[in-house]
Amino acid sequence: MHTSVGYGKTVAKKRISNYQENAILNASPEELILKLYDLGILSIKKGDIPKANKVLAELISALNFDYQDVALGFFKLYRFCQNELYKGNTEMPIKILTELRQSWAKAFNLV
Repeated sequence: MHTSVGYGKTVAKKRISNYQENAILNASPEELILKLYDLGILSIKKGDIPKANKVLAELISALNFDYQDVALGFFKLYRFCQNELYKGNTEMPIKILTELRQSWAKAFNLV
């Protein structure tokens, strides 16, 4: 049975989906990094470790190794977070990602 309530939920989900898609497509690279941190932190808090690992993999793939010292430091932090998540430890990855997110936001005046 189809109801207008069900239809309304579908339309609302589509609007949210379109809004999220536009927000991502129109975001600066710096804003995208913050969104990744937000998604990673939220995924860990919700217990969605596979999604959190996908976020960390995306952060790793975004590293620019032309700046080897900096990129290597971030790489090691992200891999540490992945390893901790594989062990079932969530406290340290949340702390690291939260602090990195705050630092990025301050660095790019996106606080």
